[in-house]
Amino acid sequence: MKHLTKSYYVWVLIPLFLFSFQGIILAQNPQVRTISQQQKDPPAKEQLAREYYKNKDYEKAAELFSQLYEKAPSSQYYIYYFNCLLYLKDYKTAEKLVKKQRKLSSGVRYDIDQAYVYDLQGESRKAQNIIYKLMDEVPDDPNRIRQLAIQLQAKGYYNQALEVYTTAQSMGAGYNYFIEMANVYQYSGEYEKMFDAYLSHLEMNPAEIQMIKNRLQNLTRIDVDDNMSQILRTKLLERAQSDPDNMVFAEMLMWYSLQVKDFDMAFRQARAMDLRFGDRDEELLSLAEIALSNKDYDMAEKSYNYVKEKKFDTPYYFESYDGYYNTLVLKAEGNPQTDIKAYKDLKKTGLKAIEELGLNSLTIQIAENLGRVMAYHLGDYEEAIDLLERAAVIEPMKPDDKANIKLLYADVLMIQNKVWDASLLYSQIESEMKHEPIGHEAKLRNAKLFYYKGEYAWAQTRLDVLKSATSKLIANDAMELSLFIGDIYEEDTMGFTLRMFGTSDLLFSQLQYDSALIWLDKIEEFPSGPNSSEYVIYKKAVIFTAKNDFDAADSLYTKLYTNYPESIKADNAIFQSAELNRLYLNNEEKAMELYLLLMTDYPDSMYSGESRVKYRAIREKNLS
Repeated sequence: MKHLTKSYYVWVLIPLFLFSFQGIILAQNPQVRTISQQQKDPPAKEQLAREYYKNKDYEKAAELFSQLYEKAPSSQYYIYYFNCLLYLKDYKTAEKLVKKQRKLSSGVRYDIDQAYVYDLQGESRKAQNIIYKLMDEVPDDPNRIRQLAIQLQAKGYYNQALEVYTTAQSMGAGYNYFIEMANVYQYSGEYEKMFDAYLSHLEMNPAEIQMIKNRLQNLTRIDVDDNMSQILRTKLLERAQSDPDNMVFAEMLMWYSLQVKDFDMAFRQARAMDLRFGDRDEELLSLAEIALSNKDYDMAEKSYNYVKEKKFDTPYYFESYDGYYNTLVLKAEGNPQTDIKAYKDLKKTGLKAIEELGLNSLTIQIAENLGRVMAYHLGDYEEAIDLLERAAVIEPMKPDDKANIKLLYADVLMIQNKVWDASLLYSQIESEMKHEPIGHEAKLRNAKLFYYKGEYAWAQTRLDVLKSATSKLIANDAMELSLFIGDIYEEDTMGFTLRMFGTSDLLFSQLQYDSALIWLDKIEEFPSGPNSSEYVIYKKAVIFTAKNDFDAADSLYTKLYTNYPESIKADNAIFQSAELNRLYLNNEEKAMELYLLLMTDYPDSMYSGESRVKYRAIREKNLS
């Protein structure tokens, strides 16, 4: 009875699994199928019986299924009736039912059902006699072998199911049952043996690596306590180290590293594979891209640089150089402690890249990043414009690349207060890329420009179009700006307050943060109403964030969502405050509280879903 400890209720967890053999049974017993078709009770009784079963009212369900079975002793009614009897512990009736069904139908499942009922009644010797007889007569047909083992597994006879597969393997039929054995080990909770079985199958069938990856990925998704993931890591390391010339295990280890976002191990594995087997540049670039998307700048930089250092010995030299420089720029911009010297070094690196590789269609992203460093971080506007002008006429060039260069060029013109020149470029991008996200972005920036200059009707016309943009972020930005213009104009129909906001926002877009704050101070001194007061707080917080004064920004965000919880910007303030505490203020506890506040009090916010993801990530990290 030891095997029943875990398995007493196994059969109730997998009824659909058991029903998969119904077609086989009926096909083998056409008489049963005919009876079922001719004598089936009205659907109402069957539906009611299923409803009772679903609601765990097994006594009523058993009564109805008994009647249905007597009229049409099909395997389907048998399974429901048999399960009900087991729930009710009416083992004597269950035993009679099995014996009756065995006379009507053949199949190992009924022998195993009878053994199971004997076990439940404490008659283990009778049960063992039936099981051993079945195992002594293991068939030589793979389908029948699986049917026998699966039926044993379904009733919790895990060791016996494994013995069936082991016996079948020893018969030398040319098929290994590692996949099936792994399934048994999974249900019995023997995860080390489960992974061993999967990897043994992979060793013998390396072409099926994707199927094994899919199965292991599904397992790790339900791995609540990270136990299976750690076992898999150990098993893969053991296999890779014991057989270093086997590329399939090296590839599996790298795949696993990416699944758990252990980019350091992934890099070491990719590099080792490249040194041993060669031609792994694609894998390294893929690793770099994934690391970059997860903001692991160090590993992205290291991976891109590894390929870049091969220079013209790799066909990915230009691509790796582009990724490398892009990573350096993003890393610098993502660190509030980056100083002017670091940006000057970035400028030198970018100029060196252009000098080595040339200014062409393959280095256009390097030119764009270099232009951004020059303009936004060093104030070298004329140099940036010269570079962007030269880049804009490169041929051939992808439309997206050309549009991005023009967009940055227009932004630099905005910083220099050449507002209408910038507007002309935005309009060109709108026209050339009207159905693309970058075209929508250009339209949004043009709308902001009109708002800065007090052309509110023109701004609203463009914003109304953008509210239905395919990019959710652009559509939301358009909606927020449109609502802001409406809210402030409603309080001050003369437009004085709105013009001051526009001036402040223009100065902010031109990186003149202190001047932008002065205009917000003026509005705060003479607010036109509650809306203007709320927006002043929010916009000041945004500016202090840009100035890297995170404590001041967090204080303002807190003031906004505390004093104005119904404000249209309250959810924005909560999310931004959470991000500041998570990323810069080293207060994950407060960040979690704010993410939770967003989820509970602002469930319709566009930030609610992202908050849920980040809340769980922090919680899981703290639990590990």
